Amino acid sequence: MGRKRTYPTAADRLKAFRLRKKVEQPEKSQGPAKVKAPSRPARLLFVNRELRALLDEYQQWRDNLPEPFLESDLAQKLDETIEQLAEATELLEEIDLPKGFGRD
Repeated sequence: MGRKRTYPTAADRLKAFRLRKKVEQPEKSQGPAKVKAPSRPARLLFVNRELRALLDEYQQWRDNLPEPFLESDLAQKLDETIEQLAEATELLEEIDLPKGFGRD
């Protein structure tokens, strides 16, 4: 005699098992998708653009100083800052990056 089968085939039994497991343990949330980090050359290009933007802002600040401030310490500091930012942007542009993986 034996026990009466609940599921007629092994495939039905497996399907019921997977369904029970899914109900007992809902799927874990994957969370936000990982964003691929930009490449090193792209990051260096971004830094160069930011330095150029800063250089332009400081230059506009210097150009728009009122007459009484043209010979002040502020004007001298702005001139030094502009000069240093210009040098930094030139140095960044001169960098010859390796291509890597034998593509040099």
